[in-house]
Amino acid sequence: MRFGQRPGGLTRTQFFLVTAAWIATVPNAHVAKLFFDSPSAGEGLGALAFTLGGWMFVFTTAFFMLLALGLLFWGRSAKALCVGVVLAGAILSYFSVFLGTRFDKTMLLNILQTDLAETIDLLHWRMLAWFLVIGVLPAVVLARIPLRATAGWFRATARPVLLLSLFIVSTSLLVYAQYSRYAAATRNRHVTFDSVAPANVVAAAITLGVSELATNTTRAPRGTDAHQAYAIQKPRLLVLVLGETARAQNHGLNGYLRETTPRMRAAKGFYFPDTESCGTATAISVPCIFSGFTRHEFSLLRGRQNETLIDVVVRAKARVLWLDNDSGCKGVCDKADFQDFTGSNNPRWCEERAECLDEILLDGLESKIRHETRDTLVVLHLKGSHGPAYYKRYPPAFEKFTPVCKTSDLSSCDVAALRNTYDNTILYTDHVIGETIKVLQKVANQYATSLLYVSDHGESLGESGLFLHGMPYAVAPKEQTHVPMFAWVSPEFLKLERWDRGCMEKQTKVPRSHDNVYATVLGFMEIESVEYKPALDLFDPCDPAPPTPMPSAPPKASPN
Repeated sequence: MRFGQRPGGLTRTQFFLVTAAWIATVPNAHVAKLFFDSPSAGEGLGALAFTLGGWMFVFTTAFFMLLALGLLFWGRSAKALCVGVVLAGAILSYFSVFLGTRFDKTMLLNILQTDLAETIDLLHWRMLAWFLVIGVLPAVVLARIPLRATAGWFRATARPVLLLSLFIVSTSLLVYAQYSRYAAATRNRHVTFDSVAPANVVAAAITLGVSELATNTTRAPRGTDAHQAYAIQKPRLLVLVLGETARAQNHGLNGYLRETTPRMRAAKGFYFPDTESCGTATAISVPCIFSGFTRHEFSLLRGRQNETLIDVVVRAKARVLWLDNDSGCKGVCDKADFQDFTGSNNPRWCEERAECLDEILLDGLESKIRHETRDTLVVLHLKGSHGPAYYKRYPPAFEKFTPVCKTSDLSSCDVAALRNTYDNTILYTDHVIGETIKVLQKVANQYATSLLYVSDHGESLGESGLFLHGMPYAVAPKEQTHVPMFAWVSPEFLKLERWDRGCMEKQTKVPRSHDNVYATVLGFMEIESVEYKPALDLFDPCDPAPPTPMPSAPPKASPN
C-alpha cells in the first residue's frame, strides 16, 4: 500500500468530493442565498428543486476547479490541496456571510495592496472563532483521514472525470427543466462562474497574473505636447484632495440631515451632488482617475501601459507634490515628489495609534510650497473614512455623533452607532479640507489657488447586509459608487481666470464622475495638450477666450 496508509482511508477522488461538498455548503453560502432570495425561486417543491439546482451548480463548479488544480497535486500533496482550500474557504466565507463581500479580481488586488494596519483592523475575536471552527477544525479532520492509494494513473484520472461528467449532466438537467427561472435569477442576481469559490480566486489570480506579465516595463508616453497655455501674473497652485471611502449620502452638502460638512459649506465652494466613481476599491479607482481613460475605457492593463496625469503635468514643467497617508499612489505618481506619512512617528498626529491622522499631511505644507515659483499640483491622499476601524480615523474632538462603534466587527455593531462613527469620519475629513483651504488662503499673495476634492469610492454600512466596499461594479450598490466631489477657488483665481461664479454653480447641476477629474486638473493648471478633453472639464463652459497664448512648439499627437 503506497504512502503507508490504511485501507480505511479516502481515495484522492473522495477527498475532492468531500472538499467540494463542504465548499458548496459554507464558503458559497452567499451564492446559495442569491438563488434562495431570487423571486424566480417561487414556493414549495419548485423552490426546493430550484435551490437544489443552484447548490448543484456551485458543487459542480467547485469539484471541477479542484480537479483542475489537482492536475498539479498528487499523492499526499492532494490532501494538502484540500486542506489549503478549506482554510482559504473559511476566510472567504466569513466576509461573504457577515459582510456580504464577493470575491473577484478587484478584491484580490485590494488584499494584495492592503497594508499591515488595515489588516490588523480586520482582525477580531469573531473572525478568529469563525476561522477556527469553520476552517481549522475541518482542516484537521481532513488531515487526519488516511489517503488511500489509487491503482494506476488511468483510474485516478478516469473516475473523477466520469463523476464530473455525471454532475455536469445532472446539473444541466435540473437547470434545463427550469431554464427560464434560472436565466432570470443569474441575470438579476448576477450569479456567474466567478461568483463561486474557489473558481473566483483562481480566475482573479489568473487575470491579475496575465495583467502583470503583459504590462510593459516602460509606459507609453502621454501628453508629449503638454505646455502651459498662457501665463498669468502668479503661478497656479492646485490642491487635489483624494478622499478615501467617503460616500455622498452622508455629506451635509448632499442633503444629509446631519451637518457633516460645515467647513466646506462655509468655504462657499462648488459641490457636485451627482458624482459616480470609477471603481469600488482604491486599487481600481485611483489608477482610473489618473489614467485619462473613462470608466468604460479603463482597465488595469491599459492603465499600467500608459503614462498618467502626473506625467503630463510634470511634462508641462509644473511641480507635483504627492503627500500620502493611505496606501500609496497605486503606481500613478512615479514622476511626483512622493512623501509617505503612513509610517510616521510624529507624536502630534500619530501618538497612541498604529496610524496617523490626516492632518499630518498639512503639517509643514505651507513651507513646502512657499518658496516655489512654478505652477504646482499638490495631491493629498487621505486615510479618510477607511473601514472597518472608523473610530480610529478622527481625534476625540470630532466624536460629535454618539454613541460610536469601537470595534472592527461591523456586523455586530448597533446600526445607529455604526452610522455615528462613520459620520464622525466625514466631519473630520471636512475639517481637513477646511484647514487646507486656510493654507491656500495664506499663500494667496504668491499663488492663484484652487482645490478639488473627490473620494475614490463609497462604502456600505449594512444596507442589504453589505459592509465595507469592493463589490464588483456590475452589482455594487449606490452606497459604494456615489461619491462626493467639491471644488473651491480663491477670489484671486477667479479674477485672473475671469470665471463667473454663476456659471460655475450651474455646472454642479450636471451628473459627473471620476471621468471629469483628469481634464479638470489640466483645466485648472491651464495645461494645453491633445490629452485635454474640454467636454470632461467641470468648468470649461465658464472659461472665456484666453489671453494671447505663450509661444510653443506645434502640438504633437501622443500615443495611447
